[in-house]
Amino acid sequence: MGFRTEADFLGKVRVPSSAYYGIFTVRASSNFRLSQSKPDRNFIRMLALVKKSCAEANMATGELEAKAGRAIIQAASEVAAGKFDSQFILDSFTAGAGTPFNMNMNEVIANRANEILGAPLGSYRFVHPNNSANMSQSSNDVIPTAIRLTLLEESGELLEQAGRLADAIEAKARKFRSVIKAGRTHLMDAVPLTVGDELSAHFASIRQDMASIRFAAGLLRELPIGATALGSGINTHPDYRRIAVERIAANTRIRVRQGKNLFRLLSSANDFLAYSSAQRLLAVSILKLSNDLKLLSSGPATMVGEYLLPEVEPGSSIMPGKVNPSIPEAAEMVANRVLGNDQSVLLAAAGGQLQLNVQTPLILHCLSSSNRLLANCCRMLREKCIEGLRIDPARIQKNLDSSLIALTALAPYFGYAKMSEVVKKAQKDGLGIKEAVLREGLLSEAEYEELMSPRRLTRPAKRKRLAGKRRFSRK
Repeated sequence: MGFRTEADFLGKVRVPSSAYYGIFTVRASSNFRLSQSKPDRNFIRMLALVKKSCAEANMATGELEAKAGRAIIQAASEVAAGKFDSQFILDSFTAGAGTPFNMNMNEVIANRANEILGAPLGSYRFVHPNNSANMSQSSNDVIPTAIRLTLLEESGELLEQAGRLADAIEAKARKFRSVIKAGRTHLMDAVPLTVGDELSAHFASIRQDMASIRFAAGLLRELPIGATALGSGINTHPDYRRIAVERIAANTRIRVRQGKNLFRLLSSANDFLAYSSAQRLLAVSILKLSNDLKLLSSGPATMVGEYLLPEVEPGSSIMPGKVNPSIPEAAEMVANRVLGNDQSVLLAAAGGQLQLNVQTPLILHCLSSSNRLLANCCRMLREKCIEGLRIDPARIQKNLDSSLIALTALAPYFGYAKMSEVVKKAQKDGLGIKEAVLREGLLSEAEYEELMSPRRLTRPAKRKRLAGKRRFSRK
């Protein structure tokens, strides 16, 4: 492989002769070899579309010569289409504010534009990375703009998958809405509820989290483009910002708006933190769902065993026939990873100094990763677990019958103290609910069936008058 020599104010560097990137990218690639990961392709696409939009705005204001502008627009369009993906070689963790990301893009666009105009790579005869591809821009406004667009685009897939998961849980809730089971608090027996009730908490939580994600995504629609170095818009035409935002909206097909206070948008990362917090809410709901699925399917012979999860793989290399809750376990790990990403975004947002928060590469890495993880996790849970979820009615009935807490339904008639006494006696003698009540002579069998009906056990109901029975004293 041959090399060409490029120079900057720090000196000369050899660049692969066929590379569309240049000296800045080579320096950054040598300096930052940290994670063996690269920014997601969505980010590269959005950054290229920002460059295209900025060139269009600069042409519209007369700042950028038409010949160079057209070449930049063509080059940026080709980059956005994925033609030059191999030229983006930088690590996800790089210099503050993402300046290497911006310059990698500027160099690729500039070299391709020069090639279009008949100049060799590295000559920058017609289009210069800083003077032309980066005209009216700074890494400080371009990178957070591209990050916002990336997250907005990714949020669509996340919301779709979360919604489909919620729908699948709701479908199971409807299917099992009439199955009465023992409830549990503190991991101990509690009053009855239906399987539908139990599942409803999960789909309602996920939908509430989706509303939070939509709200936080709305904050990201405010773009800092036009702020340049620190918010003042130095080196831009008065009409540039408006036109750039209009062109970004047209090129990305994402609804965006001009930033109200550009100084805030550069110095504060709180909009990103709000989005991270919304991701965290969904992660916690997934964590709760996963833990509940594991508990309710546990055993199945020696523990709860009420839910039957799809068997997706053998659970042991040594114990024949063992099957584990593999899907909820994987979902739990995803949720924990997202919670870790959220903590990183929190620290990054809190680490801003003066007119700029320079930790945008870390913010991009964490939020984009969480978007992808959560979307894939919601899909996995739906396809591999929820859609195939079954219940064991016999086990559910057995557990309900063996629990005496349902006698709570009789406390309004005979008092907490009396029913506590009945429960303890029944536990000591190994009696079921019905046997205990009838033995005490508290109710006739017909009265028992009415007061302990599924409807009265799981929903509000008016107190029934008992013929010949004295209600407990409140004294």
